[in-house]
Amino acid sequence: MTRAELLQAHCEAVEGLPVVWGENDCTTWAKAWVETATGRTIPMLGAYSSIEEAHALIDESGGLDTLWTRALAFAGINSTPYDPVLGDIGVVNTSRFGPVGVIFAQDGVALWRADNGTALLRPRRRDIIKVWALPE
Repeated sequence: MTRAELLQAHCEAVEGLPVVWGENDCTTWAKAWVETATGRTIPMLGAYSSIEEAHALIDESGGLDTLWTRALAFAGINSTPYDPVLGDIGVVNTSRFGPVGVIFAQDGVALWRADNGTALLRPRRRDIIKVWALPE
């Protein structure tokens, strides 16, 4: 299966499903993608079961990008200065929700775990906080 096909299946698996914090929110959904795409285990990013607990964990860590940097470094996945490509993950700043975890698709599209499935974002370069390139 190609990376594009894997990503499509990953998105389809949550379509119509409500977000469950700590199980399939924007961070845990992206974490599951990394594990599916690379076969590498990503350590737990912290336990939480509500948006308030998630934000407390993010604040204690110094930000969503810092939390992700620590977890991904453990699996040997590093950030990249290059533009994201299909399957890379990142943190994007949104005007409504602040920083969110995303999976990048093609043509500058970022996929975000929304309330009942996924949403497409087209972040401007200045709104991309950090990108991690996934190994093949």
